[in-house]
Amino acid sequence: MAPGSLSSFLPGTVNSGEARQPRCSTRKKKKKSKKNRHRHHPTREFKGTNSVWDLEFIPVPLGIWQSENTPYLKLWEDHSSAISRAAFVMIESVAANRAMPQVELVASFCPDSAFEELKSGCPIVTSALVSLLDDRTNDGLCALPRDYLGPLNAHQLYIELAKERFHVDNSRQGSIRAKSQRTVQPRQRNADRRLMYEKFILIASMLIYVLPRFITDLNRWSMMAIISTASVIQSRALRDSWYRHLAFEGFIGAVPPPNGYPTFQLAFDLPFFVVRMAPPHRPPKDPRGIRGNIPLRKVTDLSFLIRRPKKADPPTEIDFLCEAQVSVLIAGPDSWRWVAYCFVDTYFEHESRRESSESYHDEVVFDDDDDQVVFRPDPFTTGETEASCPILTPREYFLVVLESRLRHVKDEWHVLVTKLRHMIDEYIVTCPIMMTDSTSPGADDPAAVRRSRDWALKTKKLLRQLTQNLTATINQLESFKTDECFATVAGPSARYIPTILANIKQLGTFLQDLEFLGEDCDDYTAGPISQADIKQLSFYLSHEGNRDAKAQARAADSGQMMAFVMLFIFTPIALAAGVLSMQEKAIPPPLRPNSTSFIILVVVFMVLVWSAVGTLMNWKRIKSGIKDLLQPELYSVDLEHQG
Repeated sequence: MAPGSLSSFLPGTVNSGEARQPRCSTRKKKKKSKKNRHRHHPTREFKGTNSVWDLEFIPVPLGIWQSENTPYLKLWEDHSSAISRAAFVMIESVAANRAMPQVELVASFCPDSAFEELKSGCPIVTSALVSLLDDRTNDGLCALPRDYLGPLNAHQLYIELAKERFHVDNSRQGSIRAKSQRTVQPRQRNADRRLMYEKFILIASMLIYVLPRFITDLNRWSMMAIISTASVIQSRALRDSWYRHLAFEGFIGAVPPPNGYPTFQLAFDLPFFVVRMAPPHRPPKDPRGIRGNIPLRKVTDLSFLIRRPKKADPPTEIDFLCEAQVSVLIAGPDSWRWVAYCFVDTYFEHESRRESSESYHDEVVFDDDDDQVVFRPDPFTTGETEASCPILTPREYFLVVLESRLRHVKDEWHVLVTKLRHMIDEYIVTCPIMMTDSTSPGADDPAAVRRSRDWALKTKKLLRQLTQNLTATINQLESFKTDECFATVAGPSARYIPTILANIKQLGTFLQDLEFLGEDCDDYTAGPISQADIKQLSFYLSHEGNRDAKAQARAADSGQMMAFVMLFIFTPIALAAGVLSMQEKAIPPPLRPNSTSFIILVVVFMVLVWSAVGTLMNWKRIKSGIKDLLQPELYSVDLEHQG
């Protein structure tokens, strides 16, 4: 996955030697205390309770487990469908070949050509490490991980996700046992919990799986790696999340299970804006294209918000407003086997500060004695929790991730609103719309008023966009308060709910600040006007009228000049060229098709044109003169006739 697309940290499924990174790529570290790092250490809450949630999503029959090994796209292959892979996954029914906005958006972002590139492992796919996989199985007391693979590129991710998640033995006992995926490979544990990034659990005598998958800057190859390997349950859950993530839309809540065997879906999508500084000639840019290579996320130059003196040196860095989104989905057939996906935009960050699979990989700690991983940060929570001490129940894990990511989004809104307030207040104070300071143009310069009004219009448009986005996000988050899915959460994870509600309330404060800034802009352009302001405005309107009249006069003069050139210069030349371009027999003697004849004809036609124009322009005077000349003769003729 290329940098600048949703980097995938896929705590994920299988581990094989094919995708293993050289161990030398990670610094081998001894066990060390993490005194200076603030981390949560949630209790492993995988014991069942008597809540409605646990009673509804009880461990499912083994046949359902086996279906998790079959990609949904196998139906696409069996039916030889004419539609694309992404469109097939987005459409519920095989026969429903309908075009919906959701289908069109996802299909245009992830075309079938991405599958061929992904499968072949071309350089554009393998050039960047984009994912982390963390598969675990649990014996009821602790989560046992598969071998750590390190960061994977999109091609390696596809290879790992294509392997079977569960090793099913259809024996009389109906048990599930771990068996070798390759005859030469050691046994691999099942993957109950997959966090693209994935983790597993053992209940009683059964192996169960939990799998988290973390991806930054989701691009078409990482999406295709998931599309081509996801099971029916995963594909159904991913449809809405993919659309919302690409469409920059918000959501939070538990999605009711579709018809059929009960499955759960917990999801949140948080669209937001970040402000970052960058050189004017090298602004942040989202490399992911959609619908004719239009960037997936928009970037806005905020330099218009700051008034700089005319003679000031150009700034080396300016502020840019960047769209961003974080989307998390947790889905599965029961509370013991589920997959979590986390898609995070990071394209706007400098590479040295960017959240990536490599940045989390650098924090992994190995034991020098047995080369085992003793510490891994969980990318779902921006490294605030340890992946080596996972939360194995989906609702509790969802709350921990939501609290961490929502707090990050809240902090970005705080930075943005604070910066906007500072820039807008400074502009209004230092450059009133009816006045100018000593460093601005003179008070009689209408350009200053025009610039101020343009600034106010652009600023109000920007604030309106931010207000609408934040309002929609808060409206979605408000539904969390009444969501019955989380009402029965107990234990250590329940303490995250008040923090989440406090963050939602803080977002409401930022929304109010944006609305106040919009009112300040309205007052700036339509506030009370004093008598001096009225006189200045009258002067401005009068000055504008005179300026427009002068501009029209200059335009008329320019038109007359062009007409003069065309008529008195180009017309004779064109006529002379036309005469000499005729057949030689048709050219009247003594003219010949040579330069001398051409010059003579040009002069003759110029005289004729000038004479004709002069006659037309002075026709009244000529007519009057002719009348004066002829009138005495007519008078004498009349006298003779009378005599």
